[in-house]
Amino acid sequence: MDSTERAPAVARSRARLASSVAAFLVLSPFVAWLFALAGLVPAGASVICALTGGLARAFLLPELCQETGLVRCSMSRVTARTLTGERSVDLTRIRDVRLLTGFSYGGPFRAVVVSDGNGVRIGLTTLRSQRALVRALQHACGDARGGPRVSPAARAHLGLGVRRHRTIHTVIIFVLLTISISLYMGLVLVLAGFR
Repeated sequence: MDSTERAPAVARSRARLASSVAAFLVLSPFVAWLFALAGLVPAGASVICALTGGLARAFLLPELCQETGLVRCSMSRVTARTLTGERSVDLTRIRDVRLLTGFSYGGPFRAVVVSDGNGVRIGLTTLRSQRALVRALQHACGDARGGPRVSPAARAHLGLGVRRHRTIHTVIIFVLLTISISLYMGLVLVLAGFR
């Protein structure tokens, strides 16, 4: 296996490890609660775990596959650095395209997440890589094969669909994120004895 074949495997392995760590961070308040029941840690430990672990997970998972630096971009392939290593997505074998939306103090941020036939997944954030994706999607639509699945929000973000789909997607993600954080923190507070 040469270095071009090894890099995606290493990136996937790192992504699985980071995802496992993120899952542990989400579950850490409940583990701390069990330890508190056994008298090994103070009852408020689960709240501390939720504030640190839960928030770290919320920021870590969306960033794992996002493009942090574009390495190469062509008509058939986009190669970029991510937090877990270099990834290369085959634009001739696109399977799935969706829009990932997150929120920060500056407002919403978006990445177009592309999965190819090799199982490689990357969140495209630069204009250049997204343009290459648009060209590949336009070519795939003219192909007789079924073509990739592209969410309406991703189509809208790429300029291939109705703009309101991205707006609806953003509102739904914001509401779901707000509700899930509230429920998560509420459950942790109940377990910690703060009713």
